[in-house]
Amino acid sequence: MSKLLPRIITGAVFLVLIIISVSINPWIFAALFGFFTVMGINEFYKMSGMLGFTPQKITGIVIGFFTFVLLFLMTAGYLPTRMLYCLPVLMLSIPIIELFRQKPTPTSDWAQTLFAPMYIALPFGILSNMLYLPETHEFSPKIILSFFVFVWISDTGAFCVGSLLGKHKLIEKISPKKTIEGLFGGILFTLLAAIPISKYVGIFPIEHWLAISFITVVFATLGDLVESMIKRNTGVKDSGKILPGHGGILDRFDSTFLAVPPVWLYIVLIK
Repeated sequence: MSKLLPRIITGAVFLVLIIISVSINPWIFAALFGFFTVMGINEFYKMSGMLGFTPQKITGIVIGFFTFVLLFLMTAGYLPTRMLYCLPVLMLSIPIIELFRQKPTPTSDWAQTLFAPMYIALPFGILSNMLYLPETHEFSPKIILSFFVFVWISDTGAFCVGSLLGKHKLIEKISPKKTIEGLFGGILFTLLAAIPISKYVGIFPIEHWLAISFITVVFATLGDLVESMIKRNTGVKDSGKILPGHGGILDRFDSTFLAVPPVWLYIVLIK
């Protein structure tokens, strides 16, 4: 429990930052999350280097930033959706460049370079869709803020319940502190949060908010475990040091990366 207060404070500060970035103008969101994209990819490549790989850092960061910007501009209506075909063409540059680098592990370096934009930039780009209401495409922070509230409550609820009641490990080899009891605690707290959100935010009926909250918890937990697996494989505690007391961008958004795509898919299917 001694770690609970700093964790809550960090989450609260970050929640305030996100509220500010998405509530005023979508371009503020683009600037902030474009920065997060670049920093997150750079953190991933640093960890790759610790394992002996030599990813194409500049190429990967450029492709990742371009991916985020492209998806944001398409969502905002400034570019047609057919521009999406630029992405696979741009990603083909990675193996071509690898031909001339003559590194000892070219296929592994290629895979590491390609994975970071997919893991970080794509979810952030898809996240920009949540800035707009699905039916009218009107700018509104309601959906994206609700999503981040679910992520934060899921994480906090799982931590509290797991610390107090946790006995059965979820995946001990990956994350020794995560428990099955904590997972169910996160689910319960998030489902409860969906009730007032459905009442005061609206947009969807309560059954859809309950489904969105459940999907968020499940995939946020998986996202947390995936990043823990990456860090455990690398042998580091935190992905970076940009956030004092909490680590890096990947540490802060680990739950978000895997939760965004299925949540937005559900919203698209129900609209």
